[in-house]
Amino acid sequence: MVIGTTLMYSATAYYSPSFPRGGEAATFAVDVTHFDGGPTLVVSVEHKNVEDTSWTTAGTFTNITATGLATKDVGTLKEELRLKYLFSAGAVGNLAHIVVPAPQWRPY
Repeated sequence: MVIGTTLMYSATAYYSPSFPRGGEAATFAVDVTHFDGGPTLVVSVEHKNVEDTSWTTAGTFTNITATGLATKDVGTLKEELRLKYLFSAGAVGNLAHIVVPAPQWRPY
């Protein structure tokens, strides 16, 4: 059994399914278990309210270039969230395998 998601290098962003806010702020995490090639993965937390017509960036992780756990603390969140994954560097055939745990929600 393989747990997680493998992202192949692409100039187009990948998006998580949207999910409801569980608190006013949260710590988000992405655990990169495998890297192949030399990609740079940029992960952003995007949010919007129900009446909004577009997503905005609530926070962006530090560029991910190696295996390990990356975290981002974000506050003042809107009602609906999603994660955006984009390779800012790399080549065809590069990949990153990620495991994304549930956010750690805070009421403030």
